[in-house]
Amino acid sequence: MIDAEKWYEYQRDYQKYGLDMKPERVKPKTRKRRVIVRPDARNRAETRKMAISAVAILGVVCIFAIMVTAFCADLRYDINDQMRTNAELQGEIENLQAQLYSSTNIGVVESTAASTMGMVYPTKKKQIYITNADVPEEGFAAVLRDKAYN
Repeated sequence: MIDAEKWYEYQRDYQKYGLDMKPERVKPKTRKRRVIVRPDARNRAETRKMAISAVAILGVVCIFAIMVTAFCADLRYDINDQMRTNAELQGEIENLQAQLYSSTNIGVVESTAASTMGMVYPTKKKQIYITNADVPEEGFAAVLRDKAYN
């Protein structure tokens, strides 16, 4: 066997030349574990305050969204009610226009004048033709007004 002193000398000589006769140790691959840094008490309080304020802000935003949705629904109901009312009024207007056109029709006026007022068409002997000499200077409207109100 070799003395301990010679063994240390032998190792020192090999290290001088850089020869390493030992096989390298292969480290087994291990997964790196994440280190969770736990906050101290002060950071926990700040984190808790931030979380509570975030939840409060989110709650206020949700309540505001609900209020806006309710307001929009109320407006839509009012608009639909007004549109329904407008449609009814438009139908009444069309009915009144139809009655107006039917009552001002020349046939209706003629039959009403003949039956109610006893009016008849003039005969050839009773027809009068107006010439330019017969036209009054003030106009027919002025003559009719004078006769009606005097």
